[in-house]
Amino acid sequence: MHAGIRLLLEIGASRPELLLTGPALTDQGRVTTVMMKAGWSAEQLRHVITDRPLPQPVRTSVGEIVAARLRAAQAYPPPATLDGSHHRGDVMEDEPQGRPSAGRSSTASAARTVTEALTYRALVECAGCGVPATAPGEDLCPACLGWPLCRTCPGPTPRRAHPDGDGRCTTCVTALYDPFPFPADHLPEGTHRP
Repeated sequence: MHAGIRLLLEIGASRPELLLTGPALTDQGRVTTVMMKAGWSAEQLRHVITDRPLPQPVRTSVGEIVAARLRAAQAYPPPATLDGSHHRGDVMEDEPQGRPSAGRSSTASAARTVTEALTYRALVECAGCGVPATAPGEDLCPACLGWPLCRTCPGPTPRRAHPDGDGRCTTCVTALYDPFPFPADHLPEGTHRP
């Protein structure tokens, strides 16, 4: 049995609402095993999976919520491993309470304590389905809010458009390129509109 599957079963034993079975256990167990091989500790992965409550009501499967949490964590390198002085609290006993003030630079993340790095959530989770993204200013993702699909997105998975907009998602609106930004009567000499 993979180490990731064992970890997920341990989590399920201590938190029955997070118990995974069948294909979800196998798939997420493999992901967890790969993350452990990449440098994530079992305690860090336990934190990623368990330290946030499940959305109420759960509008998707617990397996999908765990998968979304693991995908969000994989977007960042594994945090540095502690030397054993870690405990399950908000602050480590032997660390200073504050941190040096630094801007958004590469040294700012290095100045954070491991506990701060573990509790930092770069992606806000949807309160409805657990997907690691929310609509601007909302607790839910556009799908849970019932936003319509973008009418101009190419491909099989269109994004969602704000219901107060013109039916296009933000990406399509910003990607709109007008090859003729000049009004017809102010075109540069020698050019014309087709």
